[in-house]
Formats: sequence, structure tokens, C-alpha cells
Amino acid sequence: MRNFKEYSGCIHAHSIYSDGSGTFPEMIKAAQGAGLDYLLASDHMTLQGRDEGYTGWHDDLFLSVGYEINDKNDQHHYLAFGLDEMLPSDYSHEQYIQAVKAKDALGVAAHPFEQRDVQKSVVEFPPIPWGNLDYPEIEVIEIWNMMSHWLELTTGRNKYWNVVHPRSFSTFPSRRLLAWWDRANLDRKVVGIGSVDVHAIKIRIFKLYTKAIFDYKIMFKSIRTHLLCDSELTKSSDSAQVESTIFNLIRDGRTFISNFRRGDARGFRFWIEDGDRELQMGESGTMQRPILKAIIPERGHCRLIRNGELIQKGKATRIEMAVEPGVYRLEVLKGKRGWIYSNHIKILESN
Repeated sequence: MRNFKEYSGCIHAHSIYSDGSGTFPEMIKAAQGAGLDYLLASDHMTLQGRDEGYTGWHDDLFLSVGYEINDKNDQHHYLAFGLDEMLPSDYSHEQYIQAVKAKDALGVAAHPFEQRDVQKSVVEFPPIPWGNLDYPEIEVIEIWNMMSHWLELTTGRNKYWNVVHPRSFSTFPSRRLLAWWDRANLDRKVVGIGSVDVHAIKIRIFKLYTKAIFDYKIMFKSIRTHLLCDSELTKSSDSAQVESTIFNLIRDGRTFISNFRRGDARGFRFWIEDGDRELQMGESGTMQRPILKAIIPERGHCRLIRNGELIQKGKATRIEMAVEPGVYRLEVLKGKRGWIYSNHIKILESN
């Protein structure tokens, strides 16, 4: 097994420069307090945080400032990281997807299958899903968006509990979205990441006091995306180089998603080997005698998926089994709640 440097961070955070309630220094402090290694911030339709120089190291935290793009109808939200200038605001979603790819920036389709019962919802704005994800330029999507998940499960009956305990309700990513993701990876690689989509929205409770739901520090202890890097990210490297490494790891799929509420998932590993050769998450290739292996930091209920179908389940801390060609991913539950979700590994048929 290769020896990786692991980095745990959060993606998709909003500041006062769009519809968040915190300043960048406040977000940075909260991220540091939550023990994050990196944070990718994405205010709506503005790069003001980047223009003001917040991209870079803040002690042991690396912050990359991108922005969240939408079309003229406020649909097809797309996170773009690594751009120094905003794209034309009148671009269609097809145009900004292609432009982000052409500029070698990182693009992420945000809350692609977002849905909720508007009649029962505690908020007034409707869901903002994607109508179509079948663009070859879409390489990364949000598999688990904490804010969308909260909105989908919060109603007038449970809103007070969910406001006070915003992480306790979390179950697992949408089965419908996971099924689409598995089908898509049969034909092309689509990387999945987890996101917090944190705004720290402040609301009035019983007309007595103001409460921030999705508070930054609390949400930074929810859905995380872990990166497995061949070398250490160092402060001696310039910000552009560190950003490039982070973006490449995400695009390559050398990542997994965890729900920190269920436990610290650092140390999770999932790979397939054949002698000295290994396929890591996000990779594909042929193998003569492939052995699938996994290490789980704590005992959990493991579900092994092949070509979108559950082929094995059970509690374990280690997995080792012979497998055949196919597209594999692993999910781990704790207490009937989702904890860890790997990206796919594809074993090709030998000619």
C-alpha cells in the first residue's frame, strides 16, 4: 500500500461577500478551530475574497478562494476554483462549464439533484438542481451537500430540533444521486466530493434571539473531503502550486468523503492491487489477479458496490478479496448513518 499524506478539508463556503454571515477572517478562524487542513470558499458571483489576497496559507490552513457561478435564471450552480478573473456574467451554463475546463480551473457541479417539498420546507426559496449532468466537461460533482441535505429533511415539525442540532439529522447521500453516479462511471469518470455549502444563516428563534444555523465551526465538523497526496503540501510552495496540487487530486478522484459527525475518517484507504501494481481511487486499468483491499479507521458497516450493485456487506475494519473486472466503490455506515464514501476504481477487461 502506498504511503500517502492525507489532507482533510471542507468545500463550498460563503462569506459576507455574497450570502454568508461571516467575514473571511471569521471563516478562517472557524476552519482552524475545526482542525481543517484546507478550505475551498466560493461566494456567489464574486471573487472579492481572492482579490483581497485571502488565497494562501493561514498558519496550517490553506485557503483557496473561487466563486459559485449561475446562469441568468439562477440555475446550474457551478463552483469554479483557480480563476483570477470572473467569467462574463451572461454566459450560459454550457459556456461557463467549457470556459472553466479550458482555463484548467477546477469546476464542480453544485447540489446537482437537489429536491425538497416546497410546501413543507422551512425556507422560501425553491431547490436548484441540474437538469442535465451529461456534459463531458463536468468532471466533478457534489455527492453530499450538507445544506441541501438539511433543507430536504427539515420541515415545520422538526425545524427547531434541526436548527439547534444541525448535524444530528444527517443520514447519507441521496440514493438517487449515488445511482446516477455509479451509472455515469460505467462510461466516463465523474469524481464525487462532499461539501458543506455553509452560509451561517442567522434566523430568529421564537422571536427571542438570533441563531446561526449552519454555523461555520459546526458545519466544518460535518461533511469533509479527504485528499490523498503523494507528497507533503508545504508552505514554501507558492499558492498557485498548492492550488494546482489540490485541484489535480480532486479531478483525479484521489479523494473520499466523510461525515465527521460519525467519527474522524482519517486513515481510510481503498485500493486494488495485483502484485506490486496498485489502482487507487479515480484510476482504471487491467489486472490479471486483482485483489481489492480497504482499511477502515473504526469498525463500520461496509457496503461494496460493483457496477452500481451491492455485492457484499458486513461489519469490518479491513477488507481483502479477489475481484473481477468492474467499477467499484465502498461506503461505510455507522449507526445506520453514512460515514465514508470512496470514489470509484475501474478494472478493465483484458483483451
